Amino acid sequence: MIHLQGRLLKVASMLEGCEKPADIGTDHAYIPVYLVQSGKCQKVIATDVRKGPLIKAARNIEKYGLSDKIELRMGYGIKPIQDGECDSFVIAGMGGIVISQILEASLKTVEKAKALVLQPLYKEEVLREFLLQKGFRIEKEALVRDEGRIYVVIRAVFDGIIRQDQNLYYHVGRVLFENSDPLLKAYLDRRIQIQTRIVNGIAKSEQCEKMYKKAFVLLEQLKEAYRWLNT
Repeated sequence: MIHLQGRLLKVASMLEGCEKPADIGTDHAYIPVYLVQSGKCQKVIATDVRKGPLIKAARNIEKYGLSDKIELRMGYGIKPIQDGECDSFVIAGMGGIVISQILEASLKTVEKAKALVLQPLYKEEVLREFLLQKGFRIEKEALVRDEGRIYVVIRAVFDGIIRQDQNLYYHVGRVLFENSDPLLKAYLDRRIQIQTRIVNGIAKSEQCEKMYKKAFVLLEQLKEAYRWLNT
């Protein structure tokens, strides 16, 4: 039995209510194996754009005797999945820009899904803004600590409503505040450290005033949110 922990376990837990998921960019196929072994799903499609990860995935699938339950396909993003084959999509371990591009390339397909479970490694703000502008509602969002780093996991559903939000909530999800995520304080503290370095770097390089102001305003918003959590 495979044992997931940290971010991968959190990703799998957000697939509740989904029966036919696709794991996009599966790498070792840890999530598909877990989903089948745990009884959460009967079948899973796993894709990757490269042959190497698919070979590793195939070895793991064969190791656990699940070749008849997990189907591997090679191709870019969601393109290998036909309409109606899957009711949910997992994209984990990529940057927010790349995830957004993958979703954009198969927008009509993902609009029909029960859920998208997304785990960006960075540029979360790009992904959140993309989802809201494309008519997806961020249904759930959670933070998870894994090997000393805090990751974001997002579950989104399409409802066709175009949304906008304050800049702060693109960078730190609104749902995290609404649910008082237990890791939010630590996450904000880390984001403040990173943003402080960004602001200082822009100041030293004498980049345009507009860029500096935008970075500085975000830093102040992050600090204010952190102070609010401590009141």
